Amino acid sequence: MFDRHAALAQAPALTPTSLTAIPVAIVSDDPKVKASVHTRLTAARELAVVDDPGQARVLIWDAHTIEEEDGLPRLPAAADEASVQGEPPALVALLPDGVDPLPLLAVGVRALVARDAGTQRLRASVLAAELGLVVLDEDPSDALVASWSPGEEPEASPAPTPAPAKPEPRVANKPASAPENNLLTPREREVLELLADGLSNRNIGERLGISAHTVKFHVDALLDKLDARSRTQAVVQAIRRGLLELA
Repeated sequence: MFDRHAALAQAPALTPTSLTAIPVAIVSDDPKVKASVHTRLTAARELAVVDDPGQARVLIWDAHTIEEEDGLPRLPAAADEASVQGEPPALVALLPDGVDPLPLLAVGVRALVARDAGTQRLRASVLAAELGLVVLDEDPSDALVASWSPGEEPEASPAPTPAPAKPEPRVANKPASAPENNLLTPREREVLELLADGLSNRNIGERLGISAHTVKFHVDALLDKLDARSRTQAVVQAIRRGLLELA
């Protein structure tokens, strides 16, 4: 777990070995916040603010208002756009008071920082997130450190809410047992069927009207429930267990 206090004291040690500044994009609908973050970032020589999220290795998201889909926080569209153009950027969320951080960790946010964080704290958080570390800011970290670690789903995160009634996925002719039928949520069944059709996360998201990040959350859940290491293996396991048939 990332030690914020140590990072603030030794921030230069977190700087990547490359001499090239880390490109960072800012996503905010508040011009004042965007300008403030820009000013704080330009004070760090290791960071370079870019306008195009597709060129960013770190995306700073002003999460003062958070919409939901499938019971999970909906990440900004810029995060999906950046992921399509290359490797997904590390996500840093600027949080106002009173926002529950756990659901944000569940959908892949790497760093949780107070919206009014100072220059050093913001800089250290961005550098740590780019290196793949998880950053928790202020009081929430006390509870989070005890209940969650990278690679695990937060214990307190809400379970995905079943979507409104939609056409049922194709079920194998051989009915699955009752426990198997209850293994997947309706949304996971929809995602599984589209995985079997060879669709990418982005295309699945477009088909279901959800973001690619939310699709990734469901895919990860499928891999875990089906004890699979890949999307293809998940489909094969689902067929073997009578959860899916190919047309």
